[in-house]
Amino acid sequence: MTWAGKRKLQYLAGVFGVVCIILFIFLYPVIFQKPTCSDGKMNGNETGVDCGGSCQLMCKEKTSDPVILWSRGFPVLGSMYNLVAYVENQNKNSAVENINYRFNVYDEKNRMIGSREGTTFIPPNKQFAIFEPTFDAGLSKVKSVSFEFTGPLTWVKKEPTINNLDIYADKITMGDDVKSPSLSAIIKNESIYDIPSFDVIAILYDEKHNAINASKTVKDGLYSNDSLPVFFTWPEVLTATPVLEDVLISINPFTVSF
Repeated sequence: MTWAGKRKLQYLAGVFGVVCIILFIFLYPVIFQKPTCSDGKMNGNETGVDCGGSCQLMCKEKTSDPVILWSRGFPVLGSMYNLVAYVENQNKNSAVENINYRFNVYDEKNRMIGSREGTTFIPPNKQFAIFEPTFDAGLSKVKSVSFEFTGPLTWVKKEPTINNLDIYADKITMGDDVKSPSLSAIIKNESIYDIPSFDVIAILYDEKHNAINASKTVKDGLYSNDSLPVFFTWPEVLTATPVLEDVLISINPFTVSF
């Protein structure tokens, strides 16, 4: 090979090398992508596709569906009923941020009167109530109510921090007037955190621990080391004598930073 041919070959080899380096720089991030929780692949320390390991999304096989403990319709006034479902999430460290649900309401002949749909969250490792107010049964009398979650359950990691905070209902007291039942309580926040808007649901039980009625109120928030009163009233006489009162404080874990 002549000297000119060698120089030309060396020049082409140099150009080829530069082109390869440039292509490597641009293609390396594409070919050798760092594993992420949204790349549609099971990689890194994931235990499923984009779930488990260090991903926020929980793998479906590692979670259990929430348990519907009971669902009922409670008379309010006239043809109006409050619909309540009592649910348990047995997953210790996972929750659902948004989930659709539906109440189906049936009369004494087991005919469906109507339904009520909504959206809620599922807190981690807790029993909680879902409350739908003022369902109008028209001329029918509500006999039974069914409840179901209608959307996909997307479980994400969520520690049950709120469950362990010193936030509770104190001085729960039923009023003396059986013709106009009422309940009062004091919600205390003895934790170090300010609490944003939250629901308070009161459920009354008879001597056999059957729920006989329920009511809900919404509070704007509660500062650390502060307290506030809550009141519940029922416009009609209860169907049985309440012997147990449960006041549930419902805080959305996805609205707090702890």
